Amino acid sequence: MRGGAGAQPAPPQPGASAAAISAVLGNDDPLREILVRLGFPTTLVHAALVAKRWLRHASDPAFLRRFRDRHPPALLGFYLREALFLRRRFVAVSQAPELATAIHRASIADESFIIRGCRNGRLLVCDWNIAVLEKVVLSPLHPTRGKIVVPPLPRGPNSRMRLFLPEQDDNGDAVAVELLKMGTKLQVLLLTLQSGVWVGHNSAVIFIRETVPDIGRILMPVCGRIYMLTGSRHILRLDMAAASSSVLQLPDRVRTDNFKLSRAEEGSGLILIHAEGYMLSIWGLAANSDDVNGSELVYDRIPVREACDRHDDVMVIAVPFKMVWPPTFPALREENNQEE
Repeated sequence: MRGGAGAQPAPPQPGASAAAISAVLGNDDPLREILVRLGFPTTLVHAALVAKRWLRHASDPAFLRRFRDRHPPALLGFYLREALFLRRRFVAVSQAPELATAIHRASIADESFIIRGCRNGRLLVCDWNIAVLEKVVLSPLHPTRGKIVVPPLPRGPNSRMRLFLPEQDDNGDAVAVELLKMGTKLQVLLLTLQSGVWVGHNSAVIFIRETVPDIGRILMPVCGRIYMLTGSRHILRLDMAAASSSVLQLPDRVRTDNFKLSRAEEGSGLILIHAEGYMLSIWGLAANSDDVNGSELVYDRIPVREACDRHDDVMVIAVPFKMVWPPTFPALREENNQEE
């Protein structure tokens, strides 16, 4: 039947459909716009296997920065442990089918270890193996890497040391910061764990304007700078590249010790969380700011009365675990090794 209100449009010819698809996917600009909307790095890796040209676009550093801005690494779940017990469990929070394999790998077999650090898909843990305490680096999302045992640190007398996971995979398996106070000077040594051996990465002697104060918590390096909380309730910032230091002031409202410092998302600086009764306030401090009073109030007095009113004598430690970044692009197989 031709014409009439019930007539259906004729389906496009197969040749015309193929030509339209080729016109879109054969053009670099539309192809990049399609790839950047895929949503997950796992999907991006699969798309990159189609052809060389797709791989070149997907692995381009500028494209990856744009992809990450649009799709930050997904939160897979939390490693939970009650404070009085060693055994922990992984609780997934994402139901996305694209992340099912990553979540399965994150749900590694129950072991008796305590997580000391988590960064970019890796865990720094204290592991009890036949009653011997070992520090170990695990890569749940890359099971072929196995378990990396951290050897003892070459610690000098009277020095202070902290162990961290590196910012990037190519910076070794672990990073150590050694601090030695010498009057108004502070000797700082950065070491990296390379193939099971500690190697000196950078060192500097930094002059402080006054006698070096007692050092409290040392934070993991952020953008080449080391932050630590001093006993005088200031933040001491050490710049290894410039061999300089600065003392950052806490916000005026932070007048008690009931606060925590942590690294901000994507390494953009520091986050300070301060508790006042049932209220939480959050400040941000940019890592590249030279203003020692440059804190910015991000959230003001968030009520958490419901959480604080619980009287259960149980403390649970939760460690968030995200997808690794950047994604690893495997080599193309010969049958897929095509330009188009």
